[in-house]
Amino acid sequence: MMSCFVKFCLTATLLLGSTTLLAETANSESLVQLEQAAHVCNDEQEAKRLAANDHLREMAKALVEFKATKYCFILQPSVLVRLLEHHGSYVKFSHDNKVLYTFSEHLQSAN
Repeated sequence: MMSCFVKFCLTATLLLGSTTLLAETANSESLVQLEQAAHVCNDEQEAKRLAANDHLREMAKALVEFKATKYCFILQPSVLVRLLEHHGSYVKFSHDNKVLYTFSEHLQSAN
């Protein structure tokens, strides 16, 4: 049977660890600049599919430069966005309170 003091110490340690993890997650989010005319998707499955094949991604970008599709479009101005997650060849970011996806080659710089 654990004493109240030991339970208190364990609870405090767990809470402190959770707070530290949340702070690290918030700090790991950084602002990045997207290049002019970045190819952007609003669906993660589509971003994953395009990220897996360079040729398919180039063809999809050429298509959306002509006309936006259901899942992808061109973000014309170069904008500063909040990077949420980096998945190798594609990234998840937040812009205008929307979660969007783009490809690593469209990132210009990080703060």
